[in-house]
Amino acid sequence: MPEEISPRAELLRTRDFIGRDVLDAKTEKIGSVAELLLDRRRGNVRFLAVNLGMFQKQVLIPAEQMDMNDDVLVLRQWRRDQLKALPAYEADRPITRAVLEEMERAHPRFYGDPEQIAALGAADSSRIIPLRDAKDFKLSKGDPDLRGWNVFGADGERVGKVADLLVDPAAMKIRYLNVDVLDDLFKLKEDRHVLIPTEAVDLRERGQDIWVRNLSAADVARLPAYTGGSVDPAIEGTIHDAFGTSR
Repeated sequence: MPEEISPRAELLRTRDFIGRDVLDAKTEKIGSVAELLLDRRRGNVRFLAVNLGMFQKQVLIPAEQMDMNDDVLVLRQWRRDQLKALPAYEADRPITRAVLEEMERAHPRFYGDPEQIAALGAADSSRIIPLRDAKDFKLSKGDPDLRGWNVFGADGERVGKVADLLVDPAAMKIRYLNVDVLDDLFKLKEDRHVLIPTEAVDLRERGQDIWVRNLSAADVARLPAYTGGSVDPAIEGTIHDAFGTSR
């Protein structure tokens, strides 16, 4: 007797998605669906909370960046390492308008408007890289190593500390300071790092302090998040617009 094939449902319930595997564009599993978040005003599913694995965090992924494929969800472009750099989703914390705005501002490639994301173009074409990855780059003799120095905004409030330097190996120049921002300056739960152009700061070597010109500490914390690797050219443009400097 031939095996009966159950008819395929045309409408799915939200509970049907919980626990489904999430794959990247190479069909490698990166996690599973933990929760669906609906837009209160529009009523549609806006985000999926994805569990990245045991002892790891959950992150929010916009629903429009996923496709259904044989009862699994497939991301169109993001990789696991990129998702791990996103802020953790806290299920017991409301996603307010202010939090949404910060998500879009800090991580525009994931949470920005779809048209804005498309307009950003490729993210991996920059020549600006971390100092540790620039094998032939050496700090000039006599120049201070700014790593570990305190950073202050133009308002005198402390921003954080310099975690690393970003350099242009071709020009043999330090272009940005990678600053680890104090947690109380932003709303998301993450280890926020931002980039500050070297031409936008003043050094006070006696105290090993760095003062940012023109932007307050809060404004510095509102810059797009730097999540490692080469510098996203589109994000670079946003940074220079904020400081009024040129690339």
